[in-house]
Amino acid sequence: MSGGGNGAMRMGALQTELPELLAALAEAPSFAAASALFLQELASAARSPRALLLVLDRTGSALQLGQQIGFDEKELSAVSIALDDPGHPLIVSAQGLEAVGGPGEALVRDRIRVGRWISLPLPQAQIRGGPVLRHEKRWSFDPRFAGCEILLTPGDARFRRVGRSPFAVAVLEGRPSDRQIEDVAMSALLAGPILARSATVDALSRSSARLDEQHTLLTAIINALPDPIIITDAANFLVVQNSRAEGLLTPRERDSEGRRRAVEINNLLFSSFLSKAVMTGGAKASARELNLVDPDEGTDLLFEVLSRPLPGAAALDGSHVSVLRDVTDLKRASIELERQFQRARLTEQDTTRERDRLNLILGNVGDPILVTDDQAKIILMNPQAEQLFELPDGARDRQQVQRVRSNDTKFTTLISDFAISPATERRERIALLQPQRGIELPMEVIAGKIMNERGEPQAIVSVLHDLTQQVENERLYQELKKFSAELEDRIRLATSDLEAQNMKLQWQSSELEKAYRLKSEFLASMSHELRTPINALIGYAALMLDRIYGELTPKQEEGLTRIQASSEHLLALINDILDLAKIEAGKMPVHLEHAPLRAIIQEVAAQIEPLIRTRSLEFTYRVDGDVPAMLTDRTKLKQILLNLLSNAVKFTHAGSITMEARLQREEVEIAVTDTGIGIRPEHLDVIFEEFRQVDQSRTREYGGTGLGLSITRKLIALLGGDIRVMSTYGEGTTFIVVLPVRSPTLSMQEQVARAVIGSAGEPSGPAS
Repeated sequence: MSGGGNGAMRMGALQTELPELLAALAEAPSFAAASALFLQELASAARSPRALLLVLDRTGSALQLGQQIGFDEKELSAVSIALDDPGHPLIVSAQGLEAVGGPGEALVRDRIRVGRWISLPLPQAQIRGGPVLRHEKRWSFDPRFAGCEILLTPGDARFRRVGRSPFAVAVLEGRPSDRQIEDVAMSALLAGPILARSATVDALSRSSARLDEQHTLLTAIINALPDPIIITDAANFLVVQNSRAEGLLTPRERDSEGRRRAVEINNLLFSSFLSKAVMTGGAKASARELNLVDPDEGTDLLFEVLSRPLPGAAALDGSHVSVLRDVTDLKRASIELERQFQRARLTEQDTTRERDRLNLILGNVGDPILVTDDQAKIILMNPQAEQLFELPDGARDRQQVQRVRSNDTKFTTLISDFAISPATERRERIALLQPQRGIELPMEVIAGKIMNERGEPQAIVSVLHDLTQQVENERLYQELKKFSAELEDRIRLATSDLEAQNMKLQWQSSELEKAYRLKSEFLASMSHELRTPINALIGYAALMLDRIYGELTPKQEEGLTRIQASSEHLLALINDILDLAKIEAGKMPVHLEHAPLRAIIQEVAAQIEPLIRTRSLEFTYRVDGDVPAMLTDRTKLKQILLNLLSNAVKFTHAGSITMEARLQREEVEIAVTDTGIGIRPEHLDVIFEEFRQVDQSRTREYGGTGLGLSITRKLIALLGGDIRVMSTYGEGTTFIVVLPVRSPTLSMQEQVARAVIGSAGEPSGPAS
């Protein structure tokens, strides 16, 4: 379409071939090709040696380089003109659909170096009519663009409104005639919508390609996750699942009958779980345990399910996303560690008893007794020996210090000589000094070696006999000699106890190596024999009550309801025992978060309200306005309050239950008060003990394991708080929970210590 001839002839040719040019622009494969073709034809028609096409950027806030002819790429690398610069001639041209001309100096500061130039606007939308020739210099141009003028302006004011959303502007070097400018401007007005549409199509194509890449990447990421991820619709049908979930819930053509049956059971259990989660959880995220079957191995799997609704478009209403986290090995490891901890604690108790026994023996002996190592260093002595070889607190008497040092030197010299000798026993006299008065004490040292299994001396036990009375009285000497023989037997017994203790420690070391295997066997048996059958009972009872296996008679439904309730009660009792074991084993994590106390109490009140309504009780709660949000474990705080309220409902036959929260300095006090049967004063010290109930008769009125208040107290200790109880028998009881506004971040050992120290069990008899 390019050719020679003068300018006027070329403009006529452009007008003649304009339909073909517009058709070629519309059929161009991309915006880059269309814009390059248009700029080439426009520059050729106007005989412009150099030309630019500045296009609106993606943000719609500036004009940036789109195409160029005859320019150096480095010169145009940072060309960008903001739309909020109303004094710039190119912005005036683009927004007003006006052709602007100017001298070459006008655009030098914008890094566009041209001679005389004209700018032609390209609108986004199609317009009718045409431009009108109008030479006008405006003062609205920025002073730095002196010499610029309006060459063409729309003949209709409506054009200006259309031009407020510009698309591009073409800059041509040179200055055609007025007639040529009108023809070129008309071509630009007609080509603008076509180029704008081409740019839009390119942007949509790029967006579609990016969406396809993101979809492929997201699918690969989900399938790479080890946890099953499932999305279900409002009817609990599977919509999306990753490869791990397909292995559990989707049958394959080549599957055996056993695997298909396992997949069917998994689908029934998961559907039942989702139905209950939706009914009880609402829009809030929930984490519960779900038992499934491994279709390949046939073993039981325990999952922690995190399920929540999917927000978004109407097409997703009622949909849920569920993440199943395999916690089978974690549960086994938890129980195994708890058993190991119990063994270690029993071992520590045995060691403590042996040590106390030895200390009792040494403390009751009248003569000084010292135990030294193989280097003659004193490692243990009784109070009588301390009087000779240790200075009392605050002693400053120089002579007293010298006497103690003299005693230590004499005794150490004697024991050092005995340690390197082959003899196993030695009896020798030694003269020591009484530190306070300086009296010489004739002493007889009886020392014996404690050998290890290799026959090497491990320790030396020395007994010092005071021989002062032996010189004065032969009778006393004879009695002392007899006592010395008896004491030797006792020393041998103590030595034997020490050897037994050493052997026991070695045996305990070997037993600890067996702990992991034994605890694994116990945990596997615990999970299979208790939790799995109970969950199966609950699951199948729920399926039968849901009429999965057919309709039920009223008696059958009543029996299944009782089976389900009893199974859930038994599972709750087992969970209490496991929770207690988890706390004492130091495996109960504390997740601190900022939680508003009022919202927590409202949730607890909503959960306990059905139980209170069945007992026809009055229930009120109040939270003072100055109670701030607490940094605490929201789940454990709810469990604490639910335990106290459930206990109050259990032992209140008539009357009311109240719960009040108030701020006391840096602590929050939560009081739960009932008008129940109360607690006798003599029972207030035992209600927090584990497995303790005030009513221990076989016909007791109230059930329970006796763990509720014990677990509650330990959870409160984990959160850094305390609990008090006040009760009047026959009138009611008040439990007061004191928690810090900001619970401290404790290590697991500190949490266990705070949870165990001072705990005293729970009442499952008449206590509110």
